[in-house]
Amino acid sequence: MKKRKTLSKLMKECVALYNKMGRIRAADKFGYCVCVTCGARKHYKECHYGHFRHGLHFMDDNQHVQCVKCNCYMSGNMARYTLYMIDKYGRDRVDELVYESNQIHKYSRSELEEKRSDYKNQLKDME
Repeated sequence: MKKRKTLSKLMKECVALYNKMGRIRAADKFGYCVCVTCGARKHYKECHYGHFRHGLHFMDDNQHVQCVKCNCYMSGNMARYTLYMIDKYGRDRVDELVYESNQIHKYSRSELEEKRSDYKNQLKDME
């Protein structure tokens, strides 16, 4: 009998699929993206899908393409990320995201399984 994945592993799988979709959506026809915080142009496979606020998975207006340097080595380059977010969405939406990130949402197994299936199907269509 096959062992069921833990919720944690299922969540990580969903996040990875969602992040890949976001990077592909942001890429040009040659597969290149621009980091929202420093402007570096990299292939989507070399980029991350950085979070403005952690805890808000699967929200398109909370995650954007970032280079590895900004996302990892500069801890998200948050000063520039915040300015980008305010320019793109406005101060009210940024304030809402900050508030929402303090609210904890626990995903059920069925929600995550549905997301995983949906994201896999979308990726097939994108690639």
